[in-house]
Amino acid sequence: MKKDPELLQFLEKKLGGGKVASQKQFLDHDRQVLRFFTSCEDLPFIVHYYLADDTFEIRECHQANDGRDGFSILLRRQKLPDRIDVNQPGQAFIGDNYLTCDEITPTSDIYAYGRVYKINGVDGFTQQFYRERFGYDFPLSEVSFAAPPQPVAREVPPYNGFGDEEDSKSQLYRLVPQRPKGDFF
Repeated sequence: MKKDPELLQFLEKKLGGGKVASQKQFLDHDRQVLRFFTSCEDLPFIVHYYLADDTFEIRECHQANDGRDGFSILLRRQKLPDRIDVNQPGQAFIGDNYLTCDEITPTSDIYAYGRVYKINGVDGFTQQFYRERFGYDFPLSEVSFAAPPQPVAREVPPYNGFGDEEDSKSQLYRLVPQRPKGDFF
């Protein structure tokens, strides 16, 4: 007699055992993260999608001395709603309205609370995952930063006629010019 796996699962659940679907998803995909390199308003971001529990995390990318505050996480790890509509009181959603990995394609963007994140590329694991499971071909990429501005050469201001020429040159070295030291002898 051949044993039906669905019947065995039913009997296990009936007796109080078995795996819940979310536990199975967690056990199958623990520590597997999809990484998308995105840009929003010409700033680079990394969007992580955790396969274990279908949650998103959005991180800012910074360069040294880029002049922006160093907030590392823009959106903490949580489920990302599919849309952010304001509903009437008493109106309820039917089913889950959260973004999942099968809804992300190479031509789509990621919408998170009113901001649009354009996908520039993915890492190797994410590319392999989408190619095997959905047949999508994402380009490989890294974080792309804007080119730093060219340094400006210092120009010596012209002598203005007051004091010595050292007075004019002292503005190059300090924000508040100090009085030049006279010759002691």
